[in-house]
Amino acid sequence: MSYILELRNALKEEYRHMPIIQVGAAIVVAKGNEILLQRRTDNDKWGLPGGVQELKESVRTNAVRELYEETNLITREEDLILFEVFSGSSRYSKYPNGDEVYNNTTVFVVKEYTGELKCDEESKELKFFDVDNLPDGMFEDERIMFDTYIEKLKVGLI
Repeated sequence: MSYILELRNALKEEYRHMPIIQVGAAIVVAKGNEILLQRRTDNDKWGLPGGVQELKESVRTNAVRELYEETNLITREEDLILFEVFSGSSRYSKYPNGDEVYNNTTVFVVKEYTGELKCDEESKELKFFDVDNLPDGMFEDERIMFDTYIEKLKVGLI
């Protein structure tokens, strides 16, 4: 069980779903003009592989772990390229169980990785999409991440 879930379960019932700040990492797995997206089982939305940071874990370790858990892909911390940190009101999410969070997400780009794509219990589907043809049904709060990535990619900053 994750640190955040343990904290929520320790709270009185009336406080369990109050908004919290959640720190985590996400990874843009880049293959040319394509990026890897994950369609989640809990809400059927497309987004980047990633998740919540655990106690004593660096955001780089967090990113590498989440990439492996959710996609079966392996990368090294030194292969992660810091892309951007996204936070604030645009990063608000409400989960199907009623939990509310404001995510502070460190996003990395990785082009060097090994392994064969394989879904875990959080993923319905993993698929590479051309940045000019992203799917419908994406996380609304991640749209700014994709727009920023595409903008930087097109001007050669990534």
